[in-house]
Amino acid sequence: MNDDDASTLRRDFLRQGLATLGCLGVAGVTGGWLPGGAARAADASRGEGFVRARRELIMFHGQSNAVGTGGNPALTLQEIYANVTFNGGVRPGTDPAAMTSLVPLVEYDGGHGTGGEVGTNACADGLVEYAAASAGIPFAAQFSQYSAFTSAEGGRPIGYFSSFLDDSNLGGYQGWTNSQIRLRNMIALMRAEATARTANFSWLATTWQQGETDSTGLTETRSSYASKLTRLERAHWLKLCQVLIPEQAWRPLWLVAQVCSHNSYGSGSMAFCNPFIALAQRDACLASASMRMVNPQYLFDYFDESALGQPMLHLTNESHRWQGRYFARAIHQLIQDRLAGAPLRRPAVDLISAMAWGARTLFVKFNVPTGGLVLDTTWVAPTRNYGLDIRDAGNAIVPAGIGDDNLIADVMVVGRDMLRITLKTELPDTATKLTVGWGDPAEPASVAGRIGGPRSNIRDSAGDADVYTASDGTLRPMHNYALVGETDIL
Repeated sequence: MNDDDASTLRRDFLRQGLATLGCLGVAGVTGGWLPGGAARAADASRGEGFVRARRELIMFHGQSNAVGTGGNPALTLQEIYANVTFNGGVRPGTDPAAMTSLVPLVEYDGGHGTGGEVGTNACADGLVEYAAASAGIPFAAQFSQYSAFTSAEGGRPIGYFSSFLDDSNLGGYQGWTNSQIRLRNMIALMRAEATARTANFSWLATTWQQGETDSTGLTETRSSYASKLTRLERAHWLKLCQVLIPEQAWRPLWLVAQVCSHNSYGSGSMAFCNPFIALAQRDACLASASMRMVNPQYLFDYFDESALGQPMLHLTNESHRWQGRYFARAIHQLIQDRLAGAPLRRPAVDLISAMAWGARTLFVKFNVPTGGLVLDTTWVAPTRNYGLDIRDAGNAIVPAGIGDDNLIADVMVVGRDMLRITLKTELPDTATKLTVGWGDPAEPASVAGRIGGPRSNIRDSAGDADVYTASDGTLRPMHNYALVGETDIL
C-alpha cells in the first residue's frame, strides 16, 4: 500500500485523529466503529427510567476467579459503610440456612468454594468512596447502600450457567438454577428490608469473571461463547430481573473483567497466543448497549499454583480485592452516564482502528477513557512491541523476512488516543490485522498476569489522579490498560 492509495477514508481518519504539528488526538470515543468498518454497539442505551435505590444489588458471577479462588487469606474483614451480604457470607452456595438474613458485608475464608477474598467488599465500599470523591457527598449523606454476593461456581464452562431456552421459559442448566436460587433469596431479603424501611431497592449490576475453562477450546468457539454470554445477560434481565423485581424498569449493568490466562494451558493448547475467549468477551460487549468491558486481568498478580501441578489461572487475594475496585469505578462511571441519559461509555482502553499510511507506517487509534496513551513497562513487565503484533488472516505473526519474525520496528505515542507504528519493511499483502495482548510465542507458557504471558504495556493516565490503597497501605495507580483485542488494517 502506497501514498497514492490514500482514500477519503484515510484522510478523514487522520483529520479526526491528528491535529497539526504534535498530532494531538481528539477526545476519547464511546462509539466509533469496529474492525472492518462495521457499526459498533447500540450505544443509544440511555436512562431507560434509571433511578437510584436505597439498597442496590451487585452480583458477582462466573467461575473460580469470581468465587475468590487463590484469595486466601481474606483481607477485607471489616465493613464500614453499611453494605450487606447473606448471613452465610458472600459464598452461600445453595444452602438455605446460609441465606436467611442480611449481615455486614465482609470477606472470609469459609463458605461454598475454596476462596477467600472475592472483591465484593472492595466493590461496594469503592462505590461509596467514588461517590464521596466525585460529588463531595460523605457516606452518611449518600442515598444508596449496597448488597453483594457471588453466584460463581469454580471450574465451570459458560454452558453450565446458560439457559439456551426460549425467552418465555424460566428453566436452564444447573448453574442457572443455582444462581436463580441465590438471587430469589437475596431479592426476598432486600424486598423485606425495603418494606420495613418504606424504601426502594434494585438490581444495579452483575460482574462477570469467567472463561478459563472455555479457553481450553474443548467447549466453545469465539462465536459460540460470545453468543452464549449475550444470551446469558439477556436471560438475567428477562427471566430474573423482570420476574423478581417487576417494578424495575431498567436493565442492570453487566461488567466483564477480561480473561487473560489463555497461555497458561501451555504451547500445545489451541489457546496459546490465540485468545479467542478474551476476544469473544470483547465482541459481546462491543455489540451490547448494557454490557461493558472493565479491564484486562493481565495487569494483576496471579497465584503461583505450580506446586499443585496447575497453571497460573487465579488471582492473588490482593488482586481479587483490586479487581473489585476496578468494578466499582466502572459501575460509578456508568451510573453517571445513566443518570445523565447519555450513552454508556467504554471504561477500558481498547483498539478502534489501524490505518496504513505509506508503505511502512500505521496509525493506530484507541478508545482512551482518561488522559492520554502511555507506553509503560514499569508495572506490567515489558513485552515485544508493547503487546502489538501484525498478523495474517490465519492469525500467524507476519515476519519482516527470513530469520526475523518481528515486522514492527518502532511504536510511538503521537496523540492523546493514537500510536504510530513504524515497520521494518513495506507492509506485505498478507498483513490483515493488528493485535494487542495476544502473547509472545517466544515466552514460556503457563505464566499469567503482569510478569509474563499475554499482556500489553499500553495504558491511559487514569491512575495519575485515582489510586488504589492496597491492604498493606501502599498506593497503586488505577490506570486503564489496553484490552486484548484486534482490528483490521485498513
